[in-house]
Amino acid sequence: MLIGHEKIFDRLKGLGLEGKLHHAQLFTGPEHVGKTTVALQLATLLQGTDKVSADTVLFLDDGENLSIESIRTVVERANQSHSLPYLIFVIENLGRMKAEAVNVLLKTLEEPHEDILFFLTAHQEDDVLPTLRSRCHVTAFQTVSDDLLRDVCGDNVYIDQLLFFAMGRPGKLRRLLDDKEYFEAHQEIFQDLAVFLEHPTTAGVFELGRKYEIHPLLEEMLDIFLRRVHSLARSHVLSMNRVEHIETCKQDLKGNVNRKLLLDNLLLPFVS
Repeated sequence: MLIGHEKIFDRLKGLGLEGKLHHAQLFTGPEHVGKTTVALQLATLLQGTDKVSADTVLFLDDGENLSIESIRTVVERANQSHSLPYLIFVIENLGRMKAEAVNVLLKTLEEPHEDILFFLTAHQEDDVLPTLRSRCHVTAFQTVSDDLLRDVCGDNVYIDQLLFFAMGRPGKLRRLLDDKEYFEAHQEIFQDLAVFLEHPTTAGVFELGRKYEIHPLLEEMLDIFLRRVHSLARSHVLSMNRVEHIETCKQDLKGNVNRKLLLDNLLLPFVS
């Protein structure tokens, strides 16, 4: 289901039907915002099918690095025949691709076949090496307004919480609606942070650090914390510097960092 990106889809659809679509499309934007949904809908449209076919090759983000072996399979498949109008590759999150894998992919992009298309995604444009980015047509995806997402929620009694946790990302909203445990985990995170912000103490810092350093939803915890603190900053309850500090911690989390130390550094400034 496409939500909020109809203009992007219609523009690329028009180019595709006219045979003018650039062979390498790079979609950038937050995780779960709808980049892959647009790519897959374009793929089925251009293939003339009602579902993803064998001539659409998927490399979805499983949390692991994209190895050079995986990209070599792209090269091998690109040299094989296909039965539909296009052979299409959908590769999620290029930020997990190492330099040697990028070099292999570059060679394929530099010598495009007219009937092969690449739909590539990344959370940020800077996650993609300039040499690879320069071979692509870049489309930036923005988060979707709560008004558009509200219709998806129907008469759900938790609609305000769902919209808060989704943060303008249709894919995340869908998971929150479909996965009860995932939604309840977000509620627990929100409550933990609300208690801490109401009475921030050193003991509270260390308690949250112990709980969330190994928590599978640490990134979601930082997202919720960011949105809550941003709201308080707009109300002049907290400084905008706190918002910038959380943003920095979110970036640091992408690297090989000590998660407990990161959380301590994040939360201790809130203790007066």
